[in-house]
Amino acid sequence: MGMKPTSIHPSGSRQPGSAFLDREVNDVYYKKTMITPTPSLPPFNRTHRTQDLILGGVRSLLATGGMEAVSMRAVAERSGLTAGAIYKHFKDKQALIDTVVEMAFHNFELSLFKAIASLPVGSFERLAALGESYIRFAEEHQEEFKILFMPLVTARKRFRDLPGQGGYPILRRCVVEAIEAGTLRNEDPDLVSLFLWTRVHGIVMLLLACDLDGAISLGGSGEELISPAMLFRETRNLLIEGLKPNG
Repeated sequence: MGMKPTSIHPSGSRQPGSAFLDREVNDVYYKKTMITPTPSLPPFNRTHRTQDLILGGVRSLLATGGMEAVSMRAVAERSGLTAGAIYKHFKDKQALIDTVVEMAFHNFELSLFKAIASLPVGSFERLAALGESYIRFAEEHQEEFKILFMPLVTARKRFRDLPGQGGYPILRRCVVEAIEAGTLRNEDPDLVSLFLWTRVHGIVMLLLACDLDGAISLGGSGEELISPAMLFRETRNLLIEGLKPNG
């Protein structure tokens, strides 16, 4: 039996320190994709550039050292402020961490929605666009990606504790639509979703951790530079053939 799908509900908050789209524009993406976003923290109004400096310092500390690296003193040093200045904006360390994690997921989730908004529901192109967007986010926003998926403490994260379950509900919805459209054969949607997710995440983790340049040549292209996006693209046909309906 597959995992029970996660319920997703609309969100109305605007996050600080990022070029997020207005709620009205977000709603257009949500209506086009037929998927609504996960709940957010209470609305957080940016009133001062100081907050950007503070949250940037927290993001850097979390990405490099996990939760243990975050303290009011460390954040103050990283952001060039005093601890007293930080307390004017955030009540404690946990409030800082919660805000940074929520901002990272909001940014990640929106990138997924934007990638699939214009593509036909139930199409393989929509699934491929999710994978490409996942990889692009990991490459372009490495600090945020680490915050979302790397353990912030010594223990591993539980799946249900991942912010928005790592985008899994969006992927699962697209898989269900593709099965119903006959694009994918009729398999357990959770099994297919986990297969697709581990493939993309594995590509990202492998090439973020290892330098494969010059070690292998993909598809006889002769190119020595191997990026996650290239590896995803070159292995796509293997995936399409393997998931085609029988007959």
